[in-house]
Amino acid sequence: MMKKLFNTILVLAATVFIVACDEISLDKRLTYVEPPEVSRAVLIEDYTGQYCVNCPRATEEIERLIEQYGDTTVIAVAIHSGPFGKSKGEPSPLYTEVGDMYFNTWGLSSQPVGLIDRLFDSSPFSYTDWAAGVNYEVAFKPPVGFVTDIYYDRETREADIEVQTIGLDSALVKGKLQVWLVEDSIDSFQLMPDGSREEHYNHMHVFRASVNDPWGDELSVSRGQVAVMDYDLKLDPAWVPEHCSIIIFLYDESGVQQVAKKKLTD
Repeated sequence: MMKKLFNTILVLAATVFIVACDEISLDKRLTYVEPPEVSRAVLIEDYTGQYCVNCPRATEEIERLIEQYGDTTVIAVAIHSGPFGKSKGEPSPLYTEVGDMYFNTWGLSSQPVGLIDRLFDSSPFSYTDWAAGVNYEVAFKPPVGFVTDIYYDRETREADIEVQTIGLDSALVKGKLQVWLVEDSIDSFQLMPDGSREEHYNHMHVFRASVNDPWGDELSVSRGQVAVMDYDLKLDPAWVPEHCSIIIFLYDESGVQQVAKKKLTD
């Protein structure tokens, strides 16, 4: 994983370049176009574990919220971590050290538990409160938007990821850009609410890795600016590229400002 490029380009948020003969004066070759309305998306960080008997209930709540709002509005990441990410000191197959670092940094103690847009004044949320958190956050207008281009080489299993963060707010927005990789449709065990062990549970939106620094890269944009970040990623042999997606979000001390998701192989 390597950040290759960080270049903030001062441009109009949406610009039409007119290609014509030399008689067209320079001032007519750039025409400002008001950027389209960008809808707010909400990030649910679901701190879960394969040894957590109540965690499937949280998963059901996520699926209900996605059905209600759509999968481009509610973006969930299942972060296997904490005490239920291990058994007798041995990590579960979906546990990650980075996820456990997040769990400990936020001072979490129970599972399932979730952060809604990292609203630290009211988080962590029990999964029974996620609906209220999503309903609150989705009403706000995002100050940034994302355009993500991904080139994936199937032979080398390497991905080049370009993230353009577009300023939509008149005020300067400062924060950290975070890029994660998640994987869907992972067949692995899960303890269930009735105490049984499901050997072929379908795990969705599982956090696999942070593409960039685990705490993100410093970034600032205002209206009429585009910040371009370029990253390299080599997939682990166990990951299925067609089931993987890239999660992009910008956050600051007040929480997540906007989040987006894009399939790795689209």
